[in-house]
Amino acid sequence: MAVILDSNLQSDLRLAAVLDRALYELLADSASIRNTGTVGYYGTINGTGAATKRVRLAGLNGTNAMATTAEVADPGNTSLTDASSDITVARGSLRYDISDLADITGFIGSDVNPVRLAGAMVTAYERWWNSLLAVSIQGFSTDAGTSGVNMSVDDFFDAIAILEVQNVNGPYTCLLHPRQVADLQSSIRGEAGAFQFMAATADMLSIKGQSYQGTLLGVDIFRSSDVVGDATNRHGAMWGAGCLGYADALPPTPMSVVSTTYADTPIMVEFSRVGAEALTKVIGNGYAGTAIIQDAAGCGIVTDQ
Repeated sequence: MAVILDSNLQSDLRLAAVLDRALYELLADSASIRNTGTVGYYGTINGTGAATKRVRLAGLNGTNAMATTAEVADPGNTSLTDASSDITVARGSLRYDISDLADITGFIGSDVNPVRLAGAMVTAYERWWNSLLAVSIQGFSTDAGTSGVNMSVDDFFDAIAILEVQNVNGPYTCLLHPRQVADLQSSIRGEAGAFQFMAATADMLSIKGQSYQGTLLGVDIFRSSDVVGDATNRHGAMWGAGCLGYADALPPTPMSVVSTTYADTPIMVEFSRVGAEALTKVIGNGYAGTAIIQDAAGCGIVTDQ
């Protein structure tokens, strides 16, 4: 008598694998520091007549000190020190196409469908925003760290010193690549000095988000895999108040298609139907730009890749 084997029943009476009804997400860096207050927000460009926001800077707060002047002597005129920085807002977008059959055959309530694809646009926008910031912080004129060498506590001290010499107001913020964070923590374990790394608590994570790592020497440390790297180094940064800024815009509401928005994330998600192909297109659009507002208020941290 022939034995009934599972392998013999496959394709007609058995499946090669049973799909779990739950849909789990692949590992990805979904954190953003956009809403942490560490980068100044300079508003929207909607209705302003330009795609670039110009931030004006004037030397009014002690830039020029008084000088000792003889009685009845004319001190002469002092030119006002001024500057400006431009934030150019650009478009970010993402599109998914899904067929009706792919939607129909999915598990109800736990599968890839147009609604879930639309919700994924929120995280996609935050990742794009982080990448804009990562590109901006590459532009600091001063760097701490050593090319090709792992990040260390000494590099962290050097970055703080650079800001303090420039009289940069706190609080200070540090954005590092995960590799830099790991190297810094390894360096901390080898230190015997009287300082402590205060790791993020659950309460702090709920306020500052997944990317928040903790505080070292009074500096908040955030982690992002979007920190730019090259063949040799990662380009993190440390900065103080007023150093970085961003602007954004909300796309206009479409008049001819179904669309949706998501709370404080300035994106518009549209559903475009291609009836002849039984296909739904999910398109997300957002507009944002980041820039260094005051170069002297920040420094790069360039260490081994």
